Amino acid sequence: MTKTAEVLDFSNFFLSESSALDIDLPNGEPMLYEGKPVRVHVFGAASAQHAKATEAMNREATKRVMAAMGAKNKKKDEEDKDADAKFLVAITDSFENFPYPGGAAAIYREPRLKYIADQVRAYVGDSGNFFGSGAKP
Repeated sequence: MTKTAEVLDFSNFFLSESSALDIDLPNGEPMLYEGKPVRVHVFGAASAQHAKATEAMNREATKRVMAAMGAKNKKKDEEDKDADAKFLVAITDSFENFPYPGGAAAIYREPRLKYIADQVRAYVGDSGNFFGSGAKP
């Protein structure tokens, strides 16, 4: 007698690769453009896009640290902001209902839209947003 190999399913425990975030205005109200909610589709830590973006950001940070050996200056601050914007662009699949000129790169680099980048960063940092019913397959 031979035993049949049992197929085990662990898919209920996996994080989704992407999810969608509805953006709020700084006052807590939903951000609407032409009456429609502004939504950002992002890649989470379980995705190849996120892994690649994290690797690139870490390489750049290491390069700057080695070059400056801890010296804090204005150029380094600008490079950090640029690296952060590049990371956010790399993990953003799309914006929904917000046709901002220049797209995600322009949104994340616009200081007056900083609250969008802050929300995306916080959302992606919480694995719970990529698990269960809130996650997008």
